[in-house]
Amino acid sequence: METKFTEQESLAIINEMIKRARNNFQKGSGNTMVYYGLLVPVLAILNAILILVLEKTNVNYVYYSFWIWLLMIPGSFIGYLIQRKVNRESMVKTHIDSIIHSTWNGFGFSVYAFLIVIFTIAFGKRFYEVLFLITPGILILTGLAEFITAKACRFKPHLYGAIIMWLGAIICAIAVVLWIWDPTIIQFFVLAICMIFGFLIPGYQLNKIANKNV
Repeated sequence: METKFTEQESLAIINEMIKRARNNFQKGSGNTMVYYGLLVPVLAILNAILILVLEKTNVNYVYYSFWIWLLMIPGSFIGYLIQRKVNRESMVKTHIDSIIHSTWNGFGFSVYAFLIVIFTIAFGKRFYEVLFLITPGILILTGLAEFITAKACRFKPHLYGAIIMWLGAIICAIAVVLWIWDPTIIQFFVLAICMIFGFLIPGYQLNKIANKNV
């Protein structure tokens, strides 16, 4: 016998399904966040250390120290493999999962486009000061992606992470304007701190919740 629902009952069922989908985190959902929350701070701190070491020599320490970020190329591929494994092992993929996945794909494309624009202006016009926009720009984009993710799945640590990223971007800008110390080194330490507290820790919390749902 077919069961008929009133309009209010149908809306209640739909709302309950959306609520469950938002709270149904996949096992290992935070693995990618944990991975990048470790990789980026390590590279940022290494870059700052290289600047401090190389500035005592006669080489262009800023230029040569930046080459360490080429490790992000194989690092990004490893991150892709980690996320692909999580997606492959997920039992159910909801519409919210698709929104979040698309958001972070858009974030990745935006970062690449942003870097191309910055480097084109910097080396094409020899306007190297624009390179100071890289770290705050990436922090702003990361904060935006986390904010959308927070609203989609109602996961407050993502919201806190977004706020941390945005505050970090502002601090990076202030460091350049005031120039109290080498702003490049300050930006790298700010980036490391933001990734640890705004990415690594939320990733651990996400995995903790996901493991409870299994």
